[in-house]
Amino acid sequence: MNDSAAKTSERLEQEAVAWHVRLTSGDISTVERARFEAWRKQSPAHDHSYRQIENLWRMMDAPVIADRQRRRKPGKTAKPAHSLRWSVGLAVAASLLLTATLGMFPDYLREPWADYSTHIGERTSIRLEDGSVAHLNTDTAFDVSWRDNERRVVLFRGEAEFEVAHDSSRPFRVQAGNTVTEALGTRFIVRYDDSAGAVTLLEGKVRTEQTKRQGTFITLHPGQRATFDAQSLSGVLAADVSAAEAWRRGRLIMNFVTLKQVVAEINRYHRGQVTLLGDTLADKEINVAIDLNNIDVWLDTLKDTLPIKIRRVGPFVFLQS
Repeated sequence: MNDSAAKTSERLEQEAVAWHVRLTSGDISTVERARFEAWRKQSPAHDHSYRQIENLWRMMDAPVIADRQRRRKPGKTAKPAHSLRWSVGLAVAASLLLTATLGMFPDYLREPWADYSTHIGERTSIRLEDGSVAHLNTDTAFDVSWRDNERRVVLFRGEAEFEVAHDSSRPFRVQAGNTVTEALGTRFIVRYDDSAGAVTLLEGKVRTEQTKRQGTFITLHPGQRATFDAQSLSGVLAADVSAAEAWRRGRLIMNFVTLKQVVAEINRYHRGQVTLLGDTLADKEINVAIDLNNIDVWLDTLKDTLPIKIRRVGPFVFLQS
């Protein structure tokens, strides 16, 4: 199987996982089910990928159900020990396989029905209905809502740069958790991960407000940023604009940061988790300029500048000091 075929097979498997989770959630509409059937009929490969996931779930469920039924019927003869061990072993093996799959592709299951999204390592640009342009960074998902008096984007996770089309009658607002940023004819970046994030202004002006604390807001000017979490909003901070939007150019630029911070940032773009073993070099301060399309190349050359060993286990990378 060549690289292109392998990537296609991998993509279909993950789409099949997402569909199966949705179908077994107990909350799927007729329209969504029709979309699934249309997806499955696209090609024999689509159907094969879904049947594989179905079979995997059956392998996991059958031994567990059988064992529960056995234990609920005291008059029945118990399974031989070797048969039970085989059943449990089969379930564990299938469970580990599924866990590994979902661990490698968590982005396929988070907000799978968002209006716009990217997977890990993917970046794209979208022209919205109002003429605004959204540039989505890696592992990003958001919904849009157009009303007579407002244009609203709800950012579920990730990072996006917005170039806002002027419309004085309909403010353009980006909601990330409890924080809402209103554009005043502008270009800005919003990042949101694990209930915390940042707003960086590139051009124009924005007003950022904490919805849980009425009256708590700040106004940003070009070259400024603000950070926030579920409860608070920082004051105005200076921003490194070039570094903040470097991902648009396919670069990751970080200055005067620790190695562990760099590793955490790399993991946003790298599907196989990169893990730093030991804390000898974790707090070492470094500057990096990484080609986001060649992260593995940068990792391989890291040992030329730091006393570090690179260990690879399948798609996972371990850095050992």
